[in-house]
Amino acid sequence: MTANRITGSPLRKTLTRAAMVCTAAAAVIGLTGTNAMAAGDWDATAANFTLNQPDWYAGNSANSSSANLVFQSDGNLVLYANDGRALWASGTYGQGVNHVDWSASGYIKLQHDNDTICTIGKLNSAPGGRAVVQADGNFVFYQANGSPAWSSGTNGLSQGTADYCAS
Repeated sequence: MTANRITGSPLRKTLTRAAMVCTAAAAVIGLTGTNAMAAGDWDATAANFTLNQPDWYAGNSANSSSANLVFQSDGNLVLYANDGRALWASGTYGQGVNHVDWSASGYIKLQHDNDTICTIGKLNSAPGGRAVVQADGNFVFYQANGSPAWSSGTNGLSQGTADYCAS
């Protein structure tokens, strides 16, 4: 008994061509985006400012290609560069903060149970926006229309505020 071979068959040729066309199309689409980044760079959405966005608890994080936003067990929300440097921090360590509330209004509240310890971002209504840890190391709140509403000021992995909530 001999095995059926599809080498050289019309079906194999058709499937091979289709795979090559799909690969080429995906490459073209990826290269023509308006916000094209260098290979290996990516942003990370930390949260969407909606009613159903879950709160963050200790250990939750969002990681871009160059920076990591982490809610630590000590109650501090910290943005780290991949080399371990703290670029920005809420400065709420040891104050009893036990969760991050991503408000549907476009800002975040660092809370101990139901008491707000610190508010980060602008207090203007911006439902539908999102919080992004960008590939350039900046932590930014965007409004639904795409315009920035608040930033950690750490673009280019520059040093931002180490004690935001105390200022």
